[in-house]
Amino acid sequence: MYATDFVQVGTNIQEKLNEKRMTQQTLADALGISKQVMNKIIKGNKAINVNELVRIADSLGTSADELLRAAAEPVSADRLSFMGAVQNETTKERINLIRTAIDEIHRLEGLLDEE
Repeated sequence: MYATDFVQVGTNIQEKLNEKRMTQQTLADALGISKQVMNKIIKGNKAINVNELVRIADSLGTSADELLRAAAEPVSADRLSFMGAVQNETTKERINLIRTAIDEIHRLEGLLDEE
């Protein structure tokens, strides 16, 4: 399952940095960005696009899939960063239905890939 927000992606990047014993500054230098921008990415405060994700993965010697992996505990519907805090219970239920549908699609894709 894939991460649902940039905070999780940033956490995954930081974990890879720790594994490689690299600093945010080293990664920022490799990408040609400032340490401040790198810090925003890692904190989930800056959205990144696919090209940026691939460049980060390459610099860390990993895959984009690895950086996109979801945490063991899924992010709750009321913490979706792009929407702010969701207070309405009906909206939370709808978001969870969509999340379930997406998870099912991913499972089906995995089954198709096995054939």
